[in-house]
Amino acid sequence: MIFRLLIILLVLPAIAMSEDSKMPNSIKDVKAQHEERLLQLPGVVSVGIGHDENGNPAIIVGLERPDPETESQLPTWLDGYPVVVRIVGRIKAQ
Repeated sequence: MIFRLLIILLVLPAIAMSEDSKMPNSIKDVKAQHEERLLQLPGVVSVGIGHDENGNPAIIVGLERPDPETESQLPTWLDGYPVVVRIVGRIKAQ
């Protein structure tokens, strides 16, 4: 009986941790995870968080100008969140 109880106590935390790994990442986590790679693409000047045309949370990728080649390299979804491309122009520090 004690052996079974010991096994249950050791196995339950492992099961709980595996359930946590199935939880979706927050949109902030997704942005942080992919931002550096996205900013390395030509013409990408910003990566942010906003909403798609339906009002759903989305990753917003800002391009300096329309660029079909860069746009074709962008994913349409990142970890369950839609990627929306917006032409924002050149970004200047103020």
